Amino acid sequence: MPRLRSNIIAVYVVRPSENGIELLMLQRPEGHRFAGAWQTVGGHIEEKQGETAWQAAIRETNEETGLDVEHWFRIDRPETFYNPENDTIYFVPAFAALVAAGSEPTISDEHQAWRWLTPNEAAETVDWAAMRDSILMVGEALANPDCPGLGVTEMYPAELAAD
Repeated sequence: MPRLRSNIIAVYVVRPSENGIELLMLQRPEGHRFAGAWQTVGGHIEEKQGETAWQAAIRETNEETGLDVEHWFRIDRPETFYNPENDTIYFVPAFAALVAAGSEPTISDEHQAWRWLTPNEAAETVDWAAMRDSILMVGEALANPDCPGLGVTEMYPAELAAD
């Protein structure tokens, strides 16, 4: 029977633009697993340090993009996928991070390139259905970032840290 894990996160970085919103897409470098693939911010939860999923999302966004996030959202449903290599079904907590219009990332060596795309363009660049579905949901939910729609809930890290 497959095991269940929830030790990775995904973050969809969004910025307002003249034509709505754009999502940040990052490309994996040669020599890396998934070389050449376009994806969003992602990474492992540091379980041994007691890190939560939301804390991992903040850390990974900072490490991979260096961007200042103005508003955090949790995506209301986790992403799921099955990895036959280790017979594991993964549940991936996903988040959206709203940054200022005109923001530009400073990427880490985990990626070789970046670009801002409309939600529909971004959805066409990814290789995983769960990521595509999240991109489209975030695009719809944050089409007007001042009035988030269905699929995302604003999250307040300072309040969570105080608990």
